[in-house]
Amino acid sequence: MLHSDNPAKCCSYCGGRDHDYEDCPKRKADAEKEQAAREPGPAARVEPGLN
Repeated sequence: MLHSDNPAKCCSYCGGRDHDYEDCPKRKADAEKEQAAREPGPAARVEPGLN
């Protein structure tokens, strides 16, 4: 059996075997989408005195 010097990689977020959890591109993209969804857009803001 061959033993590599590199440890086996497996992402627990998406199951990919070419990167670790910390380097997961899907996890980062999902986190950015959640951040954008939580922040109100410019149209959602109400300026005081303009109503």
